[in-house]
Amino acid sequence: MTKANPKWWVVCEEPNPAQQDVVSVEPEPTGADAVAKRTAELAAAGQYAYAITAPDADTASDIAFRAWAERLASTPARLAAANAYIARNNRTS
Repeated sequence: MTKANPKWWVVCEEPNPAQQDVVSVEPEPTGADAVAKRTAELAAAGQYAYAITAPDADTASDIAFRAWAERLASTPARLAAANAYIARNNRTS
């Protein structure tokens, strides 16, 4: 019998529209109360989590980054905000 992959919470924040930082990768909280508590903590810190099923924390982090990038590329308003941020902050003299 094959063992199921664990579920990870990849905790992230977006310091600007063009960047996602992984703050931590944690095992999924157990139980509805623990999920609610952790979700509230993340919201209070301006963070969010992707719930990812993966064989290990590194793979979960990679999957979360790909999900963020796909969402960025497929959402015109988000992509425009990211492009504007980059244009404003990466000027050469």
